[in-house]
Amino acid sequence: MENTKRIKAVISDLDGTLLNQHHTLSELSKETIKVLKDHGVQFLIATGRHHCDAKKIRERLDVEAFIIAANGATVLNPAGEIIHQAVMNPEVVARLLELEIGEGVFKNIYQEDHWMVEVIDRVFEDYYQEGDFVYTLCKLKEQLSKPINKMFFTSRDHDLLIPIEKQVLENYGDYVDVTFSMPQCLEIMPKGTNKGQALTETLKHLGITLDESVAFGDGMNDFEMLSVVGTGYLMANANDQLKMRLPNNPQIGHHAEDAVAKKIIEIFSIESIKKDPLSAS
Repeated sequence: MENTKRIKAVISDLDGTLLNQHHTLSELSKETIKVLKDHGVQFLIATGRHHCDAKKIRERLDVEAFIIAANGATVLNPAGEIIHQAVMNPEVVARLLELEIGEGVFKNIYQEDHWMVEVIDRVFEDYYQEGDFVYTLCKLKEQLSKPINKMFFTSRDHDLLIPIEKQVLENYGDYVDVTFSMPQCLEIMPKGTNKGQALTETLKHLGITLDESVAFGDGMNDFEMLSVVGTGYLMANANDQLKMRLPNNPQIGHHAEDAVAKKIIEIFSIESIKKDPLSAS
């Protein structure tokens, strides 16, 4: 059992972790995250999603939280201000956009307040509801004059992304870091950019040590974050490679069963929620 007196921060990934199988927040999750403030605990979101997207989810949580977005490429404070931004080399982005990709693979970039694509990609169609953050259709090569935080290739067929990963690492590994947030999404960020690095700097800004924090995640893009915190919890539905790389990290339940909320309730002995359990919605 965690020593709750020393836990000052709780960090959670979104998809596959805090969000349920419908990519939404249950009432139990919302109530539990709000109660953390009463325990003097800072809550942080750490996601591969765009910061504008993550802000909408934070609004639904109705909490003041720092947001680590785009796998650490952008960090927002509770006021919504960007306090950190990692930018990709535009020449490298231009070359990545020229890579030959097979049918069924799509190119995406995060730039400023936009998620940009050239062709409508159905990979994330189940992730969003009406009124959520959406992509902008454009010619990606025409966007190189402004800072780009992240580029990613998506495909419903994971095998189509493997040769792209190999090309990127072999030719541009000195300039970028590569990870899979999920099998269908190959993410490319500026070198040295990941959730763990961004979290380390953000907690330092808050005066909280890594040992005073716990985190939850399920994807390969959570590896660094789950490695540096005091306790990094793996979801039951976590990527098998992540489980193999973190064999000593404790595992909790499935994201479809509110496992993050239930673990937080257990860690902090939140009696008010224990006595009045809320159902998912």
